[in-house]
Amino acid sequence: METKPEANGKMDTKENMEAKKEEEKVEEVDKMVQAIGTFERWQIMLCVMVAFPSRISAAWQQLGIVFVAPATSFQCTETNLTDSIQPATCYRDCAKYEYFTEFENTIISEWDLVCERAWMANLTQTLCMAGVLIGSIFFGFVADRFGRRIALLIACILQLVTSLIEPFSISYWMFTIVRFFIGTSIAGTMLCSYILMMEITGPKRRELMSVLCALPFPIGQMLMPLFSYYLRSWNRFCLGVGIPNLIYLIYIFLLPESPKWLISQGRLEDASKVMASAARWNNRPSDNMLDVAKAIAYENANSKDGQQGKATYMDLLRTKVLRVNIIGSCSLWFMLGISFYGSNQYIGQTSSNAFVSVALAGVFQLPGIMLSGILSKKVGRRITLICFFCVCAVSNALLAVPEDLFIVRLVAGAVGVGCASGAFATVYMYTTELFPTVTRNMAMGASSTISRVGSMLAPYVAGLTTVALWLPPAAFAIVPVLGALTLLILPETKGKILRDHVA
Repeated sequence: METKPEANGKMDTKENMEAKKEEEKVEEVDKMVQAIGTFERWQIMLCVMVAFPSRISAAWQQLGIVFVAPATSFQCTETNLTDSIQPATCYRDCAKYEYFTEFENTIISEWDLVCERAWMANLTQTLCMAGVLIGSIFFGFVADRFGRRIALLIACILQLVTSLIEPFSISYWMFTIVRFFIGTSIAGTMLCSYILMMEITGPKRRELMSVLCALPFPIGQMLMPLFSYYLRSWNRFCLGVGIPNLIYLIYIFLLPESPKWLISQGRLEDASKVMASAARWNNRPSDNMLDVAKAIAYENANSKDGQQGKATYMDLLRTKVLRVNIIGSCSLWFMLGISFYGSNQYIGQTSSNAFVSVALAGVFQLPGIMLSGILSKKVGRRITLICFFCVCAVSNALLAVPEDLFIVRLVAGAVGVGCASGAFATVYMYTTELFPTVTRNMAMGASSTISRVGSMLAPYVAGLTTVALWLPPAAFAIVPVLGALTLLILPETKGKILRDHVA
């Protein structure tokens, strides 16, 4: 009886040693890692230059509607009625409204988005999210067909131009259309920058790179209230968060192409130049990089398949493995879109101060993101996601407690936001590893698109409170459980080389 635990301990130790050896073996045969390094000065420089600005800006642009169209009280000041005029009451013949808010000017007061025009404020954010959805599909295709660099440059320049036009909008419809294209650019900057970072990082450091790429978004969310607090006007706020996008101009001169993508397209000389530059940055030998690129291409069993360089979304359904992976990935992203909203909506109710609420939502995401890197490294992607989904399910279920138990709801919401953020950080990395180079961005784009659909459906789930107060928390709890079950059909990808072709 006493020998079993000891035997199991030995078995576990043996399995861990074998897993470690397998991971080291993968690293050894990854010629790209041997040539340019796993995670050194070049990778760190690109992460700081590309991932940080693009993700911080994405947070400002995507979430800025909270301060551009905040909750606003109003009262009619010009009407033919002689009776006393009630605040927050709509009158058919009202010619002018007075607005009461913490801000000097909002899009609500600028274009009278109250009463019969109140729906227009929500439409602005809906079209912005629709832009993110369209951008996920468009930039996913462009990045896989024409390269990570060109797709990221288009997205960055589009965001720069539209974010500087936005504060000078002369009408509601001009503002809303610009917001749509800003949403489109957000999808491109977030997806393409992440894929580029993961493709230049070795298997042993992907967890660290994933965390570093995820952290800027909540940091941007925490910084955003400072802009709003000091600028206090929708156009000054939009200009304030738009000017930093000028950093994108240096990408035209400094942004490299992914050497993995170049090799997958047969552009070995171009790949060797990028690899040589990376090697010099990392104080490694930069000679014979063309031979290394040729060796990597030769090792790929499908490198002679001419169709691989022109992959389409249909290639995601081409083999049984990819069909299972894309269905599973889209399901995970859809469920995360709903779960993340389920936790965040309650965090927004923890304070009547919008500045504090937005900052809190950013703070609560940090622990989950950092924990995702640790767990992904120790136990793998699948187990990490299953743990996050299960804890998120319990947290969302606890949101059904009465409002009197404020502390329970606050803690549950905070844990739920942290777990959902950690799951998002992990699923970004997991999706990257599930698909080959020629379809990686398209797979990420398709999954992200489905996630947006989940986020857009989530408010309707939250609206089930009109039927029963316990229904929304129950729904938000069941969805993560389904996500955990979905992971059972997907493979583990920890420590694996990023493959280049479909077959």
